[in-house]
Amino acid sequence: MKIALIGYGKMGHAIERIARERGHEIVSIIDADNTADLDSEAFASADAAIEFTTPTTAPANVMKAASKGVAVVCGSTGWGARKEEVEKSVVNAGAALLASSNFSIGVNIFNIINRRLAKLMSHLPQYTPHMVEVHHVHKLDHPSGTAITLAEGIISENSRISSWVDAGKELLDDSDDPRSEQHRKAPDMATTPDQLPIKSLRSGEVPGIHTIVWDSPVDSITITHDAKSRDGFALGAVMAAEWIAGKKGIFTIDQMMEELL
Repeated sequence: MKIALIGYGKMGHAIERIARERGHEIVSIIDADNTADLDSEAFASADAAIEFTTPTTAPANVMKAASKGVAVVCGSTGWGARKEEVEKSVVNAGAALLASSNFSIGVNIFNIINRRLAKLMSHLPQYTPHMVEVHHVHKLDHPSGTAITLAEGIISENSRISSWVDAGKELLDDSDDPRSEQHRKAPDMATTPDQLPIKSLRSGEVPGIHTIVWDSPVDSITITHDAKSRDGFALGAVMAAEWIAGKKGIFTIDQMMEELL
């Protein structure tokens, strides 16, 4: 299939490599210095576009691609305030959109486990949850989009938890291990029993670690997804492009996962 890339940073390069390994053709690469190429015939020839840019540029990129009839896989996060506007534009254009905070197959399996565990904990008030997410120092938003998705999964399945709260961001120095038990502890802040605190750590070039802890006076249950590289995210995005090609409408990563599993 023909794929267009919107955003050509480290993630864009990883997506290009994996797409070519899977036999796909890259027909257009859009970056900050050639956004006019969104109007090109080459871009319009794509079966799907994979968008990884920034929260401020993603909405316009998605709407522009949709206006050209190109299905879009969007991995940019932090633009939720414009979600309704973007989805309406995609539908009106007769195109397709699959936006997700994380396309990693492993992360999405982790989210299924997360929701199941949250449901089991509904009637066990002795267990209280908190979350810690770790990313590279270049990440702009916090908590991460994946952390918010995981938190929303907990809220939807657990009757005791009604909201999540941002516990702030901490920048670690190079000698500090973000995977240590010290950093998995609950944040030092006042919360109510129905709140899920999310602590954000930024360290070096960490591609992504998400840890959820259910703590009680006598024990704790911890689940973690630790990405080894960007390749898991890139592979999932290419698989999403393969899945959405030829479709019309708004889709979710859950729908894709249901078919895969």
